[in-house]
This record gives sequence, C-alpha cells and structure tokens, in this order.
Amino acid sequence: MTNTIDDLRMAFELFGVCTTCHRTELLDLDMLHERFGPDCPIAKVRDRVRCNQCGTFTRDIRIVYVGRCGVARGFHYRT
Repeated sequence: MTNTIDDLRMAFELFGVCTTCHRTELLDLDMLHERFGPDCPIAKVRDRVRCNQCGTFTRDIRIVYVGRCGVARGFHYRT
C-alpha cells in the first residue's frame, strides 16, 4: 500500500528534516493536497523536500501520528 497525502491529512503531521543544517520544518498537508492532489504518494513529496534555510534537497521526512484531535504526539521536534 502506498501512503498518499490524503491518507495522512486527518491524523498525522509531516516534517521535512535537513540533515545538513539540522533544521526541521512542519509541512502544510493542506497546501500539499491542493498543489499535488489527494492521491499524490508521500514518496513523491519526499523526493521534492528542500531545506528553506540552506537549499539542500534532503529527501528526509518524518511522519508523526497526532490523532484526529491533533494532540496525541509521542514526541516533539526542535525547530
């Protein structure tokens, strides 16, 4: 099964991670949904992740379950 943007929108957060400058950024799933469509595979999003700070194409993401209410995070990323 390939996970899509639509699969994640209701209960997950998606973070882009830069291993070069150690920046972590929350990605806007609603914006990605509008830009790429609901059936866009998360792998395609991962292939396009670029750090806004240093410009590196990182291809590194983290998918974090937050539950439908948005508060079930098991850990937090430093930004």
